[in-house]
Amino acid sequence: MATLKGRIQSELGIQCYYPANNETVSIPSTQFVKALASDAFIKSCMNPNFKFVKSSSRDGNESASKAKNLMLCLQVTDERVAEGIFVMEKGKKAKVVHQDELLLMLGEKQHIVQHAYCCPIHVKNSESADHTLVNNVLCITDRCFWHRLFFAVLCDEFSDGNVRDFGEHLQVESFHLSICSKDSCPYRITDSAQNKSESLFCCCTWSVEDEKIAWKIISILKNFDLNSVKGLLGADSCINRGTS
Repeated sequence: MATLKGRIQSELGIQCYYPANNETVSIPSTQFVKALASDAFIKSCMNPNFKFVKSSSRDGNESASKAKNLMLCLQVTDERVAEGIFVMEKGKKAKVVHQDELLLMLGEKQHIVQHAYCCPIHVKNSESADHTLVNNVLCITDRCFWHRLFFAVLCDEFSDGNVRDFGEHLQVESFHLSICSKDSCPYRITDSAQNKSESLFCCCTWSVEDEKIAWKIISILKNFDLNSVKGLLGADSCINRGTS
């Protein structure tokens, strides 16, 4: 960034500043530079960008009712915008490339922001719950049991079939859930008031765009009701649904 700023100021004679995260800086210039264009950039410019706008107009017949006078018109426009990255390499001609090509040119990997949280699930020995079931559930080390249980819970909540079982973890969109067996997980926030022997931990990771789904699932886990376990595990159709 400092190198780019220096070149803009020295070669173009334009003062500029460092942009903040997700901020775009527009630099006015009277200089025109001939640049090549990559095939990927040209292809992206050819993709249509249709906009559909509904508008109303009257047919000019004053004797007709307002409902008949009002005619809906659908306007279709193709507002194509050429967006690319201007690359200036030493000893090479300037070139405009597609944004997906830049990381490959720089030899870098895409930086993806992910959230992680080791979610505690407190299992309470309810008097109304089946005692045999309670004893089985409190075997925190039974990863297979909990894996099947949470798969059933999520299938019941997300009935559109988005829940996928990969054996070691469950996945809904970018949200990953796995049983955490670590004694000390860096993503875990423990509550000293809770009995650790009655707690199970699930490691959850998700991308920024699935923030809403992630906290919905975490809320489901935190509000887990032991009394509903027996019914969910008895639903074989739910357990088998969506596995791939």
